[in-house]
Amino acid sequence: MGKAHKKRGHIVLYLVVKLFGRAGVRGEFWEYENKALDLFRKHGGEVVAAFAPAPAGPGIEMPDEIQILKMADRAEFDTFMKDPARVDMAAERDRVIRKTEVYLSEAIIDYAALGGDLL
Repeated sequence: MGKAHKKRGHIVLYLVVKLFGRAGVRGEFWEYENKALDLFRKHGGEVVAAFAPAPAGPGIEMPDEIQILKMADRAEFDTFMKDPARVDMAAERDRVIRKTEVYLSEAIIDYAALGGDLL
């Protein structure tokens, strides 16, 4: 059902990142994310979309931001993760982000090929 998505002959790595910020540091959260995403772009990454999800019902933990990102491949992502500039930002990150969930995939589900319409 899922198949590798290729861009100009290369596999594309998709990332969905859910960020849960610490209370009271909204401005610092955005400053950090701006720096982190600039570094991500320097490694060939692309920000497809970033948004704050609508509030959910009572007692449901929601991320403060969801990012949809892509990179050429897993090796490029691994290089980004090990970049000394990113590693040096760890303390700043820990001050503003309390939890992160990251989902990676090189496969997309082609609903059109399955007989359905893409949204």
